[in-house]
Amino acid sequence: MTPSARSNWLIPAGLLALAAVPVLAGGLRLAEFAGGAQVLPDGDRITSAPLPVVAHIVAVTVFSVLGAFQFAPRFRRRHRRWHRVAGRLLIPCGLLTALSGLWLTLFLPPGPFDSDALVAVRVVVSVAMAGSIVLGLVAVRRRDFGRHRAWMIRGYAIGMGAGTQFFTQMAWLAAVGPLTTSGRTGTMTAAWLINVLLAEWIIRRRGGTAGTRPAVRGRRAREDTALAV
Repeated sequence: MTPSARSNWLIPAGLLALAAVPVLAGGLRLAEFAGGAQVLPDGDRITSAPLPVVAHIVAVTVFSVLGAFQFAPRFRRRHRRWHRVAGRLLIPCGLLTALSGLWLTLFLPPGPFDSDALVAVRVVVSVAMAGSIVLGLVAVRRRDFGRHRAWMIRGYAIGMGAGTQFFTQMAWLAAVGPLTTSGRTGTMTAAWLINVLLAEWIIRRRGGTAGTRPAVRGRRAREDTALAV
């Protein structure tokens, strides 16, 4: 199997694996809202705001799962129209993920291990995710596909923070023991930092954020560059 063939399925498979735990947790939470047994902790606090919680779960599930396939190079090239249609769905889902997360941070009662520092981090992360997606949308409307790709990678990386948090919290549990307030703040912040740093490395490894010149390179070049998202 060639490297390009491997990346065509390894990248989305890895992203789907990263999203598996938060997507599963979201599904269990939706089952609780539907009248199922409570299997996750902190149910009373979460169910006090059903509408924004459900909106957040649905939006982040679509964003993380559908977005994973935007990073399969061969799939994008073979399904150009799908890439564009999926992008039109991913942008509102990403914005809804960020804005509902911001609402829950500001208005949902804090959890037992939520510190003021963690609240501040969540606000910054939510605003950064929404801003990245908006800038990605502005860039693609200007046909600046390089910056569009970079901003959407950043937005997706932030949105996948919950998946990375599972691993940072497992590392804390293995090395230190039960989570504390400082431990929860540190592990969640570390997960977002890991994702952001990895996103920046990928962006720079693949040519940074320089825009393209579609008028010079032609229609086919425009389409190929657009698929770099």
